[in-house]
Amino acid sequence: MKSAKLSKEEKTAELKKYRDLVMATLDYGVGDKAEIKIADFDLSEHFRNLKTQAEEHFVKGRLTRLKQWFRDLAEMYVETKDLRFNKYLQDKTGYDIDIFKTYFERVEKVVAEGRITTDNQFYDIQLMVDQLCQTDPVDDKNIAVLNKLLSYYEQKKSRRIKN
Repeated sequence: MKSAKLSKEEKTAELKKYRDLVMATLDYGVGDKAEIKIADFDLSEHFRNLKTQAEEHFVKGRLTRLKQWFRDLAEMYVETKDLRFNKYLQDKTGYDIDIFKTYFERVEKVVAEGRITTDNQFYDIQLMVDQLCQTDPVDDKNIAVLNKLLSYYEQKKSRRIKN
């Protein structure tokens, strides 16, 4: 199945979006580590070079390359479920992006079912509670619901281990 070709305006908008996302991801990655220098390696210089390359890809219209860079750079934050990263991207770029969509869908499914059935679901819910506790204002209602699910799962699992 062939994808529809983007119009010039659509491609320009996508190029800008992915350039902005790559730049924001690089900024997030370097954070307070910008001054780290390791024997002949200057981290801040390395990130400046990556930004220069990203800008070059933007100017030359390399949308596929920018999309791949974003996926590669964001992969660590997705794998570690650094939910602050998604909020950072939204705040920094102004784009309504959700790189954790599947994670949130998994959490919603568990809540809708009203029970945790696997260790992976347990870890997803536990991470969500941790994240909700760090938000301002704290979402006590959702935290209570999720903690109840976690508690039931732990009780059920401990009974299985004893038997």
